[in-house]
Amino acid sequence: MTVFANGLEIACKAQTNQVIAAFPDVCFTPPQTPATPPGVPIPYPSFGMDTDTDKGTSTVKIGGKTVTQKNQSYYTKTMGTEAGCAPKKGVVSSQNTGKEYAEAWSGNVKMDGEPISRFSDISTNNHASPVGNAPPWPKIAAADLKRGQDADCLVGSYDDIAAACANAKPPGEAHHIVPDKAYRTGTRDQAIAAGAAGASTITRTFGRQKRNIDERVKNAPSIGKGVCICVSKSAHKKTHKKERAALKKLGQKVPPNLRGGAKKTHIEAMKKNGTWNTAKLGDIIAESKKTISDLKQDKNGNPTVACIAKAKAAVTRQTANIGPNQVGRTSGTLPNKAGASKMLNTTIS
Repeated sequence: MTVFANGLEIACKAQTNQVIAAFPDVCFTPPQTPATPPGVPIPYPSFGMDTDTDKGTSTVKIGGKTVTQKNQSYYTKTMGTEAGCAPKKGVVSSQNTGKEYAEAWSGNVKMDGEPISRFSDISTNNHASPVGNAPPWPKIAAADLKRGQDADCLVGSYDDIAAACANAKPPGEAHHIVPDKAYRTGTRDQAIAAGAAGASTITRTFGRQKRNIDERVKNAPSIGKGVCICVSKSAHKKTHKKERAALKKLGQKVPPNLRGGAKKTHIEAMKKNGTWNTAKLGDIIAESKKTISDLKQDKNGNPTVACIAKAKAAVTRQTANIGPNQVGRTSGTLPNKAGASKMLNTTIS
């Protein structure tokens, strides 16, 4: 869960604000010699993490944990100055790895009656008292959310939500609701390369023949534009397992009465005419939507039923121009020449 104040991520124990390389934090460092009795004064970069927050809010919390407040909260430790361990330590505070204190905060957002600190607000590191050993430095966080995005319901193209999903609390993964393999005739790496280059064709090898063919079916979204929903890592794994099983059934339909040699002959005929490991995209899309219907929620209760409905609606809009009878791929195995021909509505020579 990521919570914002004045459009900036709030600093709290449950989130990801950091003080990165506050410089210089000058500490006396061994060796101590007659020429430098207290040690050698060396400037170090100093670091601090939200996860070390203490003395924050007691009643209003984010993710069940305390929030950083004006003139009260601090990081219990900082890092980066460990080597400055001569007896004097910091030239100002006489500390190394001392506390971090907020020096700026919101002017109008309060929790427990006190202003709260946010992403980009100034702080100072390596304290033993209110005077810091390092200069003022801004808190840094990943500004992942784009305009219009909901931190608790991340639905959108892979390119738009993948980073925000990975940095969510807890971290998640962007799940392509309709698997990209359903649209493409080549590998995932080829899809990524084609998207980066703005190319529409790839080279495939069929037997000993190399052919340049379209990378994906007509009107299909690229791998980066495909609609995704942010789910937990465990839910992502389980959903893919369920999806693979459902699509396998679609692409490997064999009459149940066939056995032995008759079944084998039927499968070979399907491979020859391009109907093995392929199916109508209308059916593939419908099955893909079903697999997210019972997604397991994370500890924050996400994704909600409403969020899943939003994701399904986004898929419907994105695939509106793909005919329901358009052929797509159902397997991780690359389509053979006949299968690719079916997908591209052509005959690959």
